[in-house]
Amino acid sequence: MKKLIAVVLMFLLVMTAGSALSAEKVKIGYLRITTSLATFVAQDKALFAEEGLKVELIPFDSGTAIVDALLAGRIDVIGSNAITGFWFAAQTAPDRFKIFLTYGTPSVKNPTFVAIVKKDSPLKGLKDLKGKKVGTYPGASSVALAKAIIRTKMDPGGVTYTELPPPTLISALAAGQIDAFFAPEPMGMIARSRGVGRDLVKEPLGLLGIKKGFAGAAYGFSTKFLEENPERAKKIKAAYYKAADLIAQDKDALRPLLVKYIGITEPVAMKVPIQYWIKIENLNKESTQKYFDLLYKEGAYKQWIDTTKLYYEE
Repeated sequence: MKKLIAVVLMFLLVMTAGSALSAEKVKIGYLRITTSLATFVAQDKALFAEEGLKVELIPFDSGTAIVDALLAGRIDVIGSNAITGFWFAAQTAPDRFKIFLTYGTPSVKNPTFVAIVKKDSPLKGLKDLKGKKVGTYPGASSVALAKAIIRTKMDPGGVTYTELPPPTLISALAAGQIDAFFAPEPMGMIARSRGVGRDLVKEPLGLLGIKKGFAGAAYGFSTKFLEENPERAKKIKAAYYKAADLIAQDKDALRPLLVKYIGITEPVAMKVPIQYWIKIENLNKESTQKYFDLLYKEGAYKQWIDTTKLYYEE
């Protein structure tokens, strides 16, 4: 009997080892931001494993670094990054990636981007920013977005823009080094929870007037990975679509993963605004093109691109 049990155990070990070896390996880079939740769900709920994938998650601290890693082949997938970062890559390295999932809003309502001032600031609206210092994330598109929002109320040329790494935005505001900052969540939630900041305006992205909404973040494969591993790419997309469905069913139940993977506090994770993961087939591509055109007019991009050609829909 002992010999029989030993044989069975050995068989199971061999089968398990064989299964692990046969799993298709994928390197996925991610940013420590809310929009990466679909990546965390797919990993934590074993959705990648269900597709026969063995995923290595690799954190990055900037959109530029994660795009560079994709183009250099150090990662296979970005999950996720600001869609503006993909657009920069489309200019400098055309045809090197395909977007397979997006994050954003299907309407003008969009609470995922904030304009924050100090809690005791006398500033009451965008017009009050004239002659003031405004902080943004590093990058031309972040500055251009701030300018586009401010332009809805005044000439953005009357404002001084300071590009700051995300961790320093709130401390710079508290120290009076900047008078306001424009940034994606959870920066607003963190500033409010610490008693440092308040909203200058609610939902500033709505001022852009893109009534049918747009994608603000995206997930993508490198074209090289897609060409060399077409079936594996389909499995990755399938796992992410399952994750998007789970989030749509009950996003609050999955918020604790933000604590686990990006290190924000539970109170912030449970309140930070979360929009929608929009499958490529359902994305309003023309409306998202309008978002690019707006930033292009603000000088964020040197050349116009047709963003509707950047998607993977197979």
